[in-house]
Amino acid sequence: MTTDLPAIIAADYLPPLSPDLEELHRRSQETRRASKAKGTLRAYASALRSFDAWCRAHGLASLPAAPETVVLFVEAEARAGRKVSSIEVKLAAIRFMHLKAGHVPPTASQLVIEEMEGIRREIGVAPAKKRAATAALVADMLDHVPTDTLKGKRDRALLLLGFAGALRRSELVGLDVADLEIGTDGITLTIRRSKTDQEGAGHIIGIPNGAKLRPVEAVTAWLEAAEIDEGAIFRPIGKGCRLQPGRLSDRAVALVVKHYAAAAGLDVDGFSGHSLRAGYITTAAEHDVDLHRIMDQSRHTDVRTVRGYVRRTNLFRDHSGAGFL
Repeated sequence: MTTDLPAIIAADYLPPLSPDLEELHRRSQETRRASKAKGTLRAYASALRSFDAWCRAHGLASLPAAPETVVLFVEAEARAGRKVSSIEVKLAAIRFMHLKAGHVPPTASQLVIEEMEGIRREIGVAPAKKRAATAALVADMLDHVPTDTLKGKRDRALLLLGFAGALRRSELVGLDVADLEIGTDGITLTIRRSKTDQEGAGHIIGIPNGAKLRPVEAVTAWLEAAEIDEGAIFRPIGKGCRLQPGRLSDRAVALVVKHYAAAAGLDVDGFSGHSLRAGYITTAAEHDVDLHRIMDQSRHTDVRTVRGYVRRTNLFRDHSGAGFL
């Protein structure tokens, strides 16, 4: 027997409550929804729709799902060319759904565990690396950004602030004017919430004025042209170059990066919203910046992640075989 699986995310399994407890119950639902990022809940809902559709197509129950059903689903996903990371998200969603509904998660079964161990060995878990938009590549992109249109000013500010702050795309579009403090040396930028700071402790980083790319100049030019003095920094622009209400989506960051990568004659498929963040780290490594100073800007919590960028950058520097190959 199947059900509306995404609805399980918001469901509660409680007896009828007295009127004086209804408000507390409503507030507790909001509090518990905040325990997971909105992006995670969206990913779970999408994964559950996929699982439900597959189960329906094969006449299998999705809630509660038998371990054998999950194993078959995982095998089908792998045969369809899904990445290990994508399959793992779907398994996490299935586990979450069963726990919410008061069932034992089938994902804890030894059958499912062994299936995933085999899938990881077959497919491999190395993520596909997107190309880093280094300072040189960002400069090439900027040559194709209009300087006399509102959209051009926004896109220039977005590319440069994303690069200079080594920002994740969700962090970039989540910025408000109140998060900027513009001084003589540059911008003091407060990042109130991020992937590694879900509880909102916040991070403060500096964005220097710069002598080459000049990110601060681009940001101030955009805010002045758009007459934005509060709320979201990056917003949609509609027909007739009219500023739209609301906040730019994180997906739009990837589209902007790809658009100007294509304009610069670069391979669009190699670029994503993450390219700006990766580009800053890579460029800093090329300039022999201390690893921990890079981490001050990127806010990575695991030094091994940043060391991976540095190692790729320095693959041929002082190579052990340089003297005899």
